[in-house]
Amino acid sequence: MRRFTLSLFIVLFCAVQAEAEPTSIRCEPKYFEQHPRPYFVVYDLETKHFLFERPGGNKLLGEIIAVNDAQLDFRLSVDGGDILLYFNRKRNVMTWPGMPANEMGRSLLQHACADVPGRTMLSAFYRSEPFDPKRLDPVDAFSLTCTGEMRAYFVTLDRATKIVVLETYEAGRTMSGEITGTDDGVMKFAVTRGPDQFDLVWDERKRLLTWIGVVGNQSRPTKTHECAVTKPRSIMEGYPSQAR
Repeated sequence: MRRFTLSLFIVLFCAVQAEAEPTSIRCEPKYFEQHPRPYFVVYDLETKHFLFERPGGNKLLGEIIAVNDAQLDFRLSVDGGDILLYFNRKRNVMTWPGMPANEMGRSLLQHACADVPGRTMLSAFYRSEPFDPKRLDPVDAFSLTCTGEMRAYFVTLDRATKIVVLETYEAGRTMSGEITGTDDGVMKFAVTRGPDQFDLVWDERKRLLTWIGVVGNQSRPTKTHECAVTKPRSIMEGYPSQAR
Protein backbone atom coordinates (compact mmCIF):
# COMPACT_ATOMS: atom_id res chain seq x y z
CA MET A 1 0.00 0.00 0.00
CA ARG A 2 2.83 2.37 0.86
CA ARG A 3 4.53 1.64 -2.47
CA PHE A 4 1.27 2.36 -4.34
CA THR A 5 0.79 5.63 -2.44
CA LEU A 6 4.36 6.72 -3.20
CA SER A 7 3.96 5.85 -6.88
CA LEU A 8 0.72 7.79 -7.06
CA PHE A 9 2.41 10.80 -5.42
CA ILE A 10 5.25 10.71 -7.98
CA VAL A 11 2.78 10.53 -10.88
CA LEU A 12 0.76 13.46 -9.52
CA PHE A 13 3.90 15.50 -8.80
CA CYS A 14 5.15 14.99 -12.35
CA ALA A 15 1.75 15.96 -13.72
CA VAL A 16 1.80 19.19 -11.70
CA GLN A 17 5.33 19.93 -12.91
CA ALA A 18 4.30 19.36 -16.53
CA GLU A 19 1.27 21.65 -16.12
CA ALA A 20 3.54 24.35 -14.72
CA GLU A 21 5.65 24.43 -17.90
CA PRO A 22 4.78 27.23 -20.36
CA THR A 23 2.59 26.06 -23.23
CA SER A 24 3.38 26.95 -26.85
CA ILE A 25 0.88 26.98 -29.69
CA ARG A 26 1.28 27.74 -33.39
CA CYS A 27 -1.57 29.59 -35.12
CA GLU A 28 -2.20 29.78 -38.86
CA PRO A 29 -3.74 32.92 -40.39
CA LYS A 30 -5.89 32.43 -43.49
CA TYR A 31 -4.09 32.62 -46.83
CA PHE A 32 -6.13 35.66 -47.95
CA GLU A 33 -5.26 37.79 -44.91
CA GLN A 34 -2.84 40.69 -45.17
CA HIS A 35 -0.10 38.95 -43.14
CA PRO A 36 -0.65 35.18 -43.58
CA ARG A 37 2.56 34.04 -41.86
CA PRO A 38 2.03 31.75 -38.84
CA TYR A 39 2.66 33.05 -35.34
CA PHE A 40 3.22 31.54 -31.90
CA VAL A 41 1.63 32.22 -28.54
CA VAL A 42 3.43 31.07 -25.40
CA TYR A 43 1.53 31.21 -22.12
CA ASP A 44 2.11 30.32 -18.50
CA LEU A 45 -1.00 29.54 -16.46
CA GLU A 46 0.91 29.88 -13.20
CA THR A 47 2.28 33.39 -13.74
CA LYS A 48 -0.53 34.52 -16.08
CA HIS A 49 2.08 35.77 -18.53
CA PHE A 50 1.96 35.28 -22.27
CA LEU A 51 4.04 36.21 -25.28
CA PHE A 52 3.09 36.72 -28.92
CA GLU A 53 5.86 35.80 -31.35
CA ARG A 54 6.02 36.41 -35.08
CA PRO A 55 9.18 34.42 -36.03
CA GLY A 56 11.86 36.79 -37.21
CA GLY A 57 9.62 39.73 -36.28
CA ASN A 58 7.76 41.15 -33.31
CA LYS A 59 7.68 39.62 -29.84
CA LEU A 60 4.96 41.27 -27.78
CA LEU A 61 4.15 40.79 -24.11
CA GLY A 62 0.78 40.36 -22.47
CA GLU A 63 -1.13 38.70 -19.68
CA ILE A 64 -3.88 36.16 -19.18
CA ILE A 65 -6.88 37.99 -17.73
CA ALA A 66 -9.33 35.08 -17.45
CA VAL A 67 -9.03 31.28 -17.42
CA ASN A 68 -11.55 28.46 -17.55
CA ASP A 69 -11.67 24.96 -19.02
CA ALA A 70 -13.10 26.24 -22.29
CA GLN A 71 -11.24 29.50 -22.94
CA LEU A 72 -8.25 31.71 -22.19
CA ASP A 73 -8.66 35.49 -22.43
CA PHE A 74 -5.48 37.36 -23.33
CA ARG A 75 -4.60 41.05 -23.15
CA LEU A 76 -1.74 42.04 -25.46
CA SER A 77 0.25 45.24 -24.82
CA VAL A 78 0.67 47.24 -28.04
CA ASP A 79 1.32 50.81 -29.14
CA GLY A 80 -1.35 53.07 -27.68
CA GLY A 81 -3.09 50.51 -25.48
CA ASP A 82 -4.15 46.86 -25.36
CA ILE A 83 -5.67 44.29 -27.70
CA LEU A 84 -7.89 41.50 -26.39
CA LEU A 85 -7.85 38.04 -27.96
CA TYR A 86 -9.42 34.75 -27.01
CA PHE A 87 -8.24 31.14 -27.29
CA ASN A 88 -10.90 28.43 -27.42
CA ARG A 89 -9.21 25.48 -25.68
CA LYS A 90 -11.79 22.98 -26.93
CA ARG A 91 -11.62 23.93 -30.63
CA ASN A 92 -8.01 25.20 -30.63
CA VAL A 93 -9.04 28.46 -32.29
CA MET A 94 -7.63 31.93 -31.62
CA THR A 95 -10.11 34.79 -32.08
CA TRP A 96 -9.09 38.39 -32.74
CA PRO A 97 -12.28 40.51 -32.40
CA GLY A 98 -13.18 42.78 -35.29
CA MET A 99 -15.36 45.79 -35.98
CA PRO A 100 -18.80 45.44 -37.58
CA ALA A 101 -18.66 45.71 -41.38
CA ASN A 102 -14.86 45.77 -41.18
CA GLU A 103 -14.90 49.37 -39.95
CA MET A 104 -11.47 50.93 -39.34
CA GLY A 105 -10.04 48.11 -41.45
CA ARG A 106 -10.34 45.65 -38.59
CA SER A 107 -12.27 42.47 -39.36
CA LEU A 108 -12.94 39.42 -37.18
CA LEU A 109 -10.08 36.91 -37.44
CA GLN A 110 -10.17 33.29 -36.35
CA HIS A 111 -7.08 31.11 -36.65
CA ALA A 112 -6.62 27.37 -36.19
CA CYS A 113 -3.90 26.59 -33.62
CA ALA A 114 -1.98 23.50 -32.51
CA ASP A 115 0.36 22.62 -29.67
CA VAL A 116 4.07 22.67 -30.58
CA PRO A 117 7.31 22.01 -28.70
CA GLY A 118 8.10 24.79 -26.26
CA ARG A 119 9.49 27.97 -27.79
CA THR A 120 12.99 28.61 -26.53
CA MET A 121 15.44 31.49 -26.24
CA LEU A 122 16.40 30.66 -29.83
CA SER A 123 13.37 32.81 -30.70
CA ALA A 124 15.39 35.84 -29.53
CA PHE A 125 17.84 35.31 -32.43
CA TYR A 126 18.21 38.45 -34.53
CA ARG A 127 19.77 39.22 -37.89
CA SER A 128 19.38 42.45 -39.84
CA GLU A 129 19.35 40.51 -43.11
CA PRO A 130 16.50 38.10 -44.01
CA PHE A 131 16.73 34.50 -42.77
CA ASP A 132 14.48 31.45 -42.68
CA PRO A 133 12.31 31.81 -39.53
CA LYS A 134 12.00 28.00 -39.37
CA ARG A 135 15.58 27.99 -38.08
CA LEU A 136 14.19 29.32 -34.79
CA ASP A 137 12.27 26.07 -34.21
CA PRO A 138 14.17 23.94 -31.66
CA VAL A 139 15.45 20.68 -33.15
CA ASP A 140 18.48 19.53 -31.16
CA ALA A 141 18.72 22.39 -28.68
CA PHE A 142 20.27 22.74 -25.23
CA SER A 143 21.30 25.54 -22.88
CA LEU A 144 24.37 26.36 -20.81
CA THR A 145 24.29 28.03 -17.42
CA CYS A 146 27.74 29.54 -16.96
CA THR A 147 29.42 31.10 -13.93
CA GLY A 148 30.86 34.45 -14.98
CA GLU A 149 32.87 37.08 -13.13
CA MET A 150 29.74 39.02 -12.12
CA ARG A 151 26.97 36.41 -12.07
CA ALA A 152 25.52 33.60 -14.13
CA TYR A 153 24.80 34.03 -17.82
CA PHE A 154 23.13 31.70 -20.31
CA VAL A 155 23.71 30.36 -23.81
CA THR A 156 21.14 28.44 -25.87
CA LEU A 157 22.36 26.54 -28.92
CA ASP A 158 20.90 24.15 -31.50
CA ARG A 159 23.21 21.56 -33.02
CA ALA A 160 20.92 21.07 -36.04
CA THR A 161 20.04 24.65 -37.02
CA LYS A 162 23.38 26.15 -35.82
CA ILE A 163 21.54 29.01 -34.09
CA VAL A 164 23.04 30.53 -30.89
CA VAL A 165 21.59 33.07 -28.47
CA LEU A 166 23.65 34.34 -25.53
CA GLU A 167 21.89 36.14 -22.66
CA THR A 168 24.27 38.75 -21.28
CA TYR A 169 24.64 40.11 -17.75
CA GLU A 170 22.43 43.02 -18.77
CA ALA A 171 18.77 42.13 -18.18
CA GLY A 172 16.89 41.54 -21.41
CA ARG A 173 20.01 41.87 -23.60
CA THR A 174 21.05 39.06 -25.94
CA MET A 175 23.72 38.41 -28.54
CA SER A 176 22.94 36.27 -31.59
CA GLY A 177 25.27 34.05 -33.52
CA GLU A 178 25.90 30.71 -35.15
CA ILE A 179 27.83 27.50 -34.58
CA THR A 180 30.86 27.59 -36.85
CA GLY A 181 32.28 24.11 -36.26
CA THR A 182 32.19 20.94 -34.17
CA ASP A 183 34.87 18.32 -33.64
CA ASP A 184 35.04 15.49 -31.10
CA GLY A 185 32.98 17.14 -28.37
CA VAL A 186 34.31 20.64 -29.02
CA MET A 187 31.94 23.22 -30.48
CA LYS A 188 33.01 26.58 -31.87
CA PHE A 189 30.57 29.45 -32.26
CA ALA A 190 30.53 33.22 -32.65
CA VAL A 191 28.08 35.87 -31.44
CA THR A 192 27.91 39.55 -32.28
CA ARG A 193 27.02 42.77 -30.47
CA GLY A 194 26.92 45.73 -32.80
CA PRO A 195 30.14 45.73 -34.83
CA ASP A 196 31.95 43.42 -32.36
CA GLN A 197 32.25 39.66 -32.83
CA PHE A 198 33.01 37.30 -29.94
CA ASP A 199 34.46 33.84 -30.65
CA LEU A 200 33.77 31.08 -28.13
CA VAL A 201 34.64 27.40 -27.71
CA TRP A 202 32.49 24.92 -25.76
CA ASP A 203 34.24 21.77 -24.49
CA GLU A 204 31.46 19.31 -23.74
CA ARG A 205 33.63 16.83 -21.86
CA LYS A 206 35.30 19.38 -19.59
CA ARG A 207 32.12 21.48 -19.27
CA LEU A 208 34.15 24.62 -19.98
CA LEU A 209 33.27 27.61 -22.15
CA THR A 210 36.20 29.69 -23.39
CA TRP A 211 35.95 33.23 -24.69
CA ILE A 212 38.79 33.71 -27.19
CA GLY A 213 40.67 36.92 -26.49
CA VAL A 214 41.64 39.64 -28.95
CA VAL A 215 45.35 40.27 -29.30
CA GLY A 216 46.26 43.79 -28.15
CA ASN A 217 42.89 44.44 -26.55
CA GLN A 218 43.19 44.34 -22.75
CA SER A 219 39.40 44.51 -22.34
CA ARG A 220 39.03 41.28 -24.34
CA PRO A 221 41.34 38.69 -22.70
CA THR A 222 40.90 34.95 -23.10
CA LYS A 223 38.75 33.64 -20.22
CA THR A 224 37.17 30.32 -19.32
CA HIS A 225 34.00 29.65 -17.33
CA GLU A 226 32.48 26.47 -15.94
CA CYS A 227 29.02 25.69 -17.28
CA ALA A 228 26.19 23.27 -16.60
CA VAL A 229 24.16 21.75 -19.44
CA THR A 230 20.37 22.12 -19.10
CA LYS A 231 17.29 21.74 -21.25
CA PRO A 232 16.69 24.66 -23.64
CA ARG A 233 15.62 27.79 -21.79
CA SER A 234 12.06 28.89 -22.50
CA ILE A 235 11.49 32.19 -24.28
CA MET A 236 9.41 33.05 -21.20
CA GLU A 237 12.60 33.16 -19.12
CA GLY A 238 13.15 36.66 -20.45
CA TYR A 239 9.63 37.88 -19.66
CA PRO A 240 10.37 39.72 -16.37
CA SER A 241 13.15 41.85 -17.84
CA GLN A 242 11.31 42.45 -21.14
CA ALA A 243 8.26 43.67 -19.25
CA ARG A 244 10.16 46.44 -17.44
